[in-house]
Amino acid sequence: MLPVVDSYKNLTDKIKYSFQWLDTQYDYGLGFKYVLKCDDDSFVNLDKVVVELMKIESKYMKRMYDKNTEEYILSINYQQEGRNEGLNLYWGYFNGNARIKSRGKWKETNWIVSDRYVPYALGGGYILSKGLISYISRNMKELKSFNSEDVSVGLWLSPVNNIVRIHDIRFDTEWTSRGCKNYHLVTHNVTPEEMKNFFENLVKTGKMCTRETTKRVHYMYDWNVPPSQCCKTINEMKILL
Repeated sequence: MLPVVDSYKNLTDKIKYSFQWLDTQYDYGLGFKYVLKCDDDSFVNLDKVVVELMKIESKYMKRMYDKNTEEYILSINYQQEGRNEGLNLYWGYFNGNARIKSRGKWKETNWIVSDRYVPYALGGGYILSKGLISYISRNMKELKSFNSEDVSVGLWLSPVNNIVRIHDIRFDTEWTSRGCKNYHLVTHNVTPEEMKNFFENLVKTGKMCTRETTKRVHYMYDWNVPPSQCCKTINEMKILL
């Protein structure tokens, strides 16, 4: 369906053409407000995602919220100047201090923007609103492609106005899972058997995990410091103090 060979090398072009297809289909009756991009080894608790998306839309997109609420789950950044022309959502688990890949399949030879990747939502799963899909689609010929499609999306959206970026620990979307938590909305790097177990648990008990586990600790993104200092875990922060 897309005019691109499906391979690791072409993932970024695949994202561009997918967004272009979605944008054009909108005019033919495929009405949507948000798009969830995720990997095929990610388990998504869709019912919870929809519920939380409705909450975010009503509380944060309209800026009608108490900034002290849910700070243990969400870290929010508004990029907005002048009149409010409608806020767009970029929701996932962000990183801003990732080093430029110098070898392997993600090696970047043309990155000249900075000495680290710009803040981007990790690729196990994130959500973009319709306006951002349209922006990328309509400017795709002018947007430079890098090996990582998710890094590319972060860079393409970095200068765009009227964006709400939400870092959410319920997106377990790093290169490997941080463990099983019943509050997770998206869990990356899981096997088909694990997905089957998650689904069966949800149907039977309403909870995803047979037993909650922790393999790695999460971090809260600090939007008030340079990106290279963004992502310290609780343990790292204690060491610094």
